[in-house]
Amino acid sequence: MAAKCPECRHENPEDTHYCGKCGGPLESPQGNGHTKTLFTPPENLQTGSTLGGRYRILEELGRGGMGVVYLAEDTQLKRTAALKFLPPALTHVPEVRERFMHEAQAAAALNHTNIVTVYEISEHEGRTYIAMEYVKGETLKEWIDRGPLPLEEALDIALQIAEGLKKAQEKEIVHRDIKPA
Repeated sequence: MAAKCPECRHENPEDTHYCGKCGGPLESPQGNGHTKTLFTPPENLQTGSTLGGRYRILEELGRGGMGVVYLAEDTQLKRTAALKFLPPALTHVPEVRERFMHEAQAAAALNHTNIVTVYEISEHEGRTYIAMEYVKGETLKEWIDRGPLPLEEALDIALQIAEGLKKAQEKEIVHRDIKPA
C-alpha cells in the first residue's frame, strides 16, 4: 500500500518516512509503524533580526515545500541578498539536507546572466541556508497573469530561460523544478 503525502498528496513507497516530492513527514499506513521524533522548530526569522552578524532580515519573500526565502541586507558587502532556508520541519532530515546542500553547490558552479549567483551556504541556529543574488522585479507568473504576452516578448523570455538551462546542462546539472513563479 502506497503512502500518500498529507501535504502534497504525492504517492510514495510504503516503506518511506518522508515524501519524495516535498520532503514532508509521512504517516505509516497503520498510523503507528514508526516512532516520531518531536522537536521544537526554530521560530521564523523576524524583520530586523541579524544572522551571524552579517545578514539583516528585511522581509519574507515566499515559502514552499522545500524552502523559505527571505530578503536580507548583507551588512558587510552593502548589498541585498535572498536567503533560502530549509523549512524547520525538514532541517533534521539528512536526505533532504543533503539534497539542499547539493542544490547550492550545483548552483554555485554556474555563472550566467540568466542564473542567480550563489554567494555562500551557511547555517543559523542549526538551519542551513543558501545566500544568493536577489533579483528585483516581477515573476514570470505575475507577467503572464496580466494577460497574453506579445509573441516577440514571449520568445525573448523563452530564449533567456533556454540559455540559462543550456549553461546548467553544460555543467551536467538538470533543473527539476522549473515554474513561472
